[in-house]
Amino acid sequence: MFIINQTLKADKIPAGKGEELFKQHVAWFTRHFEAGNFILVGPYADKEMAGIMISPAESKEAVEKILQEDVYYADGLADYEVRSFTAGKVAANFAEFAGQ
Repeated sequence: MFIINQTLKADKIPAGKGEELFKQHVAWFTRHFEAGNFILVGPYADKEMAGIMISPAESKEAVEKILQEDVYYADGLADYEVRSFTAGKVAANFAEFAGQ
């Protein structure tokens, strides 16, 4: 499993393109969520223009390939930190926390 911390570089987002880029980003992570490449996606509540994704991908290389499709990746508009972890315990009611 991998946790991906993504932070946008606000100063690099072209003027007037923020909303359009964000819509493309949402379409990207939604497609990968629906395909099972991400099992959790969400913004940070205490940090603007940043969030996390959790991926059950088999390798860091597979995660990197997915990230390269993000509209923010190609032009260096975001930083991505990819960390491998082992889910030692998972709450049976994990889905109940969606939206919180």
